[in-house]
Amino acid sequence: MFSSLDSLWQWITENASTFSGITSVGMLIIWAAYLQMLLHNFRMQRRPQIIINRGKGRDINSVCLFSNMSKQSVFIDLVMARITTSKTQWLCNVTDIVDDSGQPVSLDGHDKGRDISLREFTRQGPMVSGDYMEAGTFGNMIRQAGFARGIEFDENHDIAGDDELVSIEISLIANFGAERHQIGARRTFHIQKADDGRVLLIPDDARTEQFKTRRQRRTLQRWRRELEDVPDK
Repeated sequence: MFSSLDSLWQWITENASTFSGITSVGMLIIWAAYLQMLLHNFRMQRRPQIIINRGKGRDINSVCLFSNMSKQSVFIDLVMARITTSKTQWLCNVTDIVDDSGQPVSLDGHDKGRDISLREFTRQGPMVSGDYMEAGTFGNMIRQAGFARGIEFDENHDIAGDDELVSIEISLIANFGAERHQIGARRTFHIQKADDGRVLLIPDDARTEQFKTRRQRRTLQRWRRELEDVPDK
């Protein structure tokens, strides 16, 4: 028995350098995996993810929801709606909420004795991680964009003449955490009339498009320039 142990010890001693190399390689693999995990978590914390979706229905009267799935807080700075019809297309700033006449909602029309939420006047504001914002109905955004263009929609969201709605694209620009550069998100919903008369919203993609890289931020600049070219009503 002792001779066997001596032989084993002698074998281990003779191959000590080999065992040391294997141990070093194993530790290197463990540290590499650990660093990879840290890098992944770091990237996740710095990766913005804002979801634009429908809520409380799937038709044009459903609520437009902004959800912050990022690890950090975001501040919604600018909300836009791009309306496409069978004849034309235009981009409208819908950050501020308007009334039925197309005028910005003011404090004068609210009860003085109750608390007033900022969300009643604007779609601008902060969202912490995991938070969401109800940005009003898609129908209201379409009407607001129509007011800006001088186009009126009836109760069925039809346009006078032979022009008809094709799609609505909701896009936004936001500040992300302490990052110096702004980010953006965009999603398009196609408009389709159902047999029962409802006006349905069909997303053109299952995911919301994100704008966070230097090249993608050029699109945000293009949006701002396009808004500057829109004449005021």
